[in-house]
Amino acid sequence: MLKLSGERGKILDSQGLVLAEDIPSYSLYALPGKIKDRKELAKKLAQILEEDYSEIFRRVSKDKPFVWIKRKLTKDAKEELTLLEEEGLGFIEELRRFYPQKNLASHILGIVNIDNKGLEGLELKFDEYLRPKEGRAMLLRDSRGKILPLYKELIPPRLGFNLVLNIDFQIQYFSQRFLEETIKETKAKAGEVLVLQPWTGKILALANFPDFDPNAPSGYPSSSLRNRVITDFYEPGSVFKIVTLLASLSEKPELLSKKFFCENGSYKIPGSILHDWKNFSELSFKDVFKNSSNIGVAKIANILGREVLYKYIKKLGFGEITGVDLPGEVKGIVKPLSRWSKTSSFIIPIGQEVAVTLIQLARAFSVIANGGYLIRPYVVDKIVDNKGVLIKKFYPQRKKVFPKEVIEKAKEILFKVVEEGTGKKAKVEGVKIAGKTGTSQKIDEKGGYSSSRYYASFVGFFPLEEPQYLIAVVIDEPKTYHYGGMVAAPLFKKIAEKIIEYKRLK
Repeated sequence: MLKLSGERGKILDSQGLVLAEDIPSYSLYALPGKIKDRKELAKKLAQILEEDYSEIFRRVSKDKPFVWIKRKLTKDAKEELTLLEEEGLGFIEELRRFYPQKNLASHILGIVNIDNKGLEGLELKFDEYLRPKEGRAMLLRDSRGKILPLYKELIPPRLGFNLVLNIDFQIQYFSQRFLEETIKETKAKAGEVLVLQPWTGKILALANFPDFDPNAPSGYPSSSLRNRVITDFYEPGSVFKIVTLLASLSEKPELLSKKFFCENGSYKIPGSILHDWKNFSELSFKDVFKNSSNIGVAKIANILGREVLYKYIKKLGFGEITGVDLPGEVKGIVKPLSRWSKTSSFIIPIGQEVAVTLIQLARAFSVIANGGYLIRPYVVDKIVDNKGVLIKKFYPQRKKVFPKEVIEKAKEILFKVVEEGTGKKAKVEGVKIAGKTGTSQKIDEKGGYSSSRYYASFVGFFPLEEPQYLIAVVIDEPKTYHYGGMVAAPLFKKIAEKIIEYKRLK
């Protein structure tokens, strides 16, 4: 009986560009009993393969009829090794997973092990579809035991199914390129970008930096392989103010006409003092959000009450997974009301004492962009066989959580944030953009807030009238500037400008 293996399915972007596929490779084995000079052979193999001499010598010295030396070599490596003309060496052709775009979309695609089994990303999540089904052949032998070129029984292998993604190669490229530039320019530790369609939840790009090449993942630290967009949570800061914005527009729309005294930048609250980035005196409801006043938002939130605030935190999906079709998503942290302190109702509205992922933020902002629907972000559009026959199709999932009139008011305020407020550096000439900046201090080793380590974020969408694209950005520990409006908003602008040009939106 001979097992027959087939190809693992391809992964393609929305335009049909191949992001992952199987290619032929050559696995080197040794027959120790047939090797004449093991030391000399080990020395040559170590040099060609760039492997440790002692480990290779140990393998070729084993008292076994067959040992692997190195699996899944390239054709060039095989040809170089063939020149050794060593009787005790041989090759078996195997399939190797290959990622032709290298680092592009690496955190989405994931990796496989030496036997082409998915370990991370889509390779893991959709392994049952991508993995081929083994075939088998019952061979015939003649009276002397020689195998004949005939099959008694033949069951050919089934090729793995192909994944067709919502990812757009160009948008993914723009996102990764500008994210890396921003990280290096600001001397930041890391960063994340997510681009999606707010109406459908289709993820068009997902980028993390540091990133990695899935062709050689062992050459990178484990932190580079982490999909931070869905696995890392942080205190969001001012981007979280949309919870109070939507809650107040829904529960107490009369607050729209009120003014709030912002204490000239310093406000005593239970257990602490709340500060603003600027010494505001009296601000209108809209200007509280446009200028991102911590004090103004805290006062509005306390008019609503903690029960209302908690209700809207949950309504926007914080504290639960989004259901994205990638492995490893975390829920973040939303404390139950029973664990809120006297300080909580003042600082949770400004994005402290709560932890979110970037994908959760993107989903929450999508509610404003799409007219009031909570969506499920997703990467895979469909699964097809090698002839293009549809195996499975994935559709948008959403539920109505806010009425249109509330959403329209919120959109207008977020538009003013970009036009006149803290998000000016996200503006793109000729296209109306709405969004919100965020700056949050990281927790230090003593459990307090650091004065030197920050997250800078921005989430925005466009065009304002019928938003088609939402971009969420967070930069971890920028060193040059730390405000979201100075670090994250310009990155948003760079990506938005390229999408607008690419999609001819103006």
